[in-house]
Amino acid sequence: MPCADFGLLKPLKRSPEYASIRKRVANPKPVDAWQANTVHYFLFELRPLKEAPESAVVPVALFTMQWEYDGPVMALVITPNANGEQAEVVNLRQPEIVQHVPLSGE
Repeated sequence: MPCADFGLLKPLKRSPEYASIRKRVANPKPVDAWQANTVHYFLFELRPLKEAPESAVVPVALFTMQWEYDGPVMALVITPNANGEQAEVVNLRQPEIVQHVPLSGE
């Protein structure tokens, strides 16, 4: 897939969604970035929460951006569980709602 337009990082990093996780971002550069159609995806590695065990799987933040919008179209924190069977997904716009989604195709 083509690389995302890194010009979108500036409005992304000014967004309230990014600000809510800024202190947890392990590296200000995305670990992956791609685009599909007009949607640009940016994936950031996060530091685990303080209460997470040392063996915890590294969580990530996934943002989607489009030039037509002034901020993220979508902003999620995804934390796979230790066995890799499911992940906890938190929408940064509604952090009180936590979803658990399977990671396998079953």
